[in-house]
Amino acid sequence: MFEFRAGVPEDLPRAAALSAAVGWNQVAADWAFFLDHGQVRVLEDGADDALAASAALLPYGPGLAWISMVLVRPDQRRRGLASALLRWAMDARPGLTLALDATPAGREVYGPLGFTDVFGFARWLLPAALPTGAIPVRPMQAADWPEVLAQDLAAFGAPRAPLLHGFAQRLPRAALVAPGGFVLARDGLRTPQIGPLVARDAATALALLATAQAALGGPVVLDVPDAAEEFCAGLAAAGGMKQRPFTRMAVGPMPPAQTGKSFVLAGPEFG
Repeated sequence: MFEFRAGVPEDLPRAAALSAAVGWNQVAADWAFFLDHGQVRVLEDGADDALAASAALLPYGPGLAWISMVLVRPDQRRRGLASALLRWAMDARPGLTLALDATPAGREVYGPLGFTDVFGFARWLLPAALPTGAIPVRPMQAADWPEVLAQDLAAFGAPRAPLLHGFAQRLPRAALVAPGGFVLARDGLRTPQIGPLVARDAATALALLATAQAALGGPVVLDVPDAAEEFCAGLAAAGGMKQRPFTRMAVGPMPPAQTGKSFVLAGPEFG
């Protein structure tokens, strides 16, 4: 039996070290959000001061919980830790739809536990600046928040105001709006990550992305649904490169969402 325990603020440096050790992009601020707004489980490594495994669970509204950060240190794999952490998350929120974003390896673990595919997406690296278009883009202001939150609720299907406000505070220069859309971003261990980006069409989405990337001043990563073909073509034309595939999966019915307006996701850890 694995002796998982609840995460505490003192775990933040070790949690960030664990996500770094497995090649992810999270920083301590991401882990602090999990602690402040959800539940975290960790497994101590008795051999040293490191964490061997982790998982987080974020409630989004009354009907959806997001499973994230199911991480196992490479030397601790093939012990059943990921499956045990998934069972904890599934038991922690009975009656709710549970969703997650899976790597190809994770998909093999989650499928036998009852998770089914919702849609595919990919992590993109965008090293060069996108051309800016004629669509007006401006900095997000306090008066924009009701519309931004309404757009995100419609596109994602569940409320997540604390997450979006937190992203805007972390990288305010990349918090932008355009007619019919918005974009946010956050700092990362290796590269800033843009998302979510919600827009009425691909042209608006590309204009928001171009302005956000210019504000950040360098390469960015972003997670883009496979169905956003016109948007993906714009990324590829600007030198964007696909890095890895993911699959959104769920147990239970996903809330109604305007997925065609979600051009960039918040990230596998946030949905």
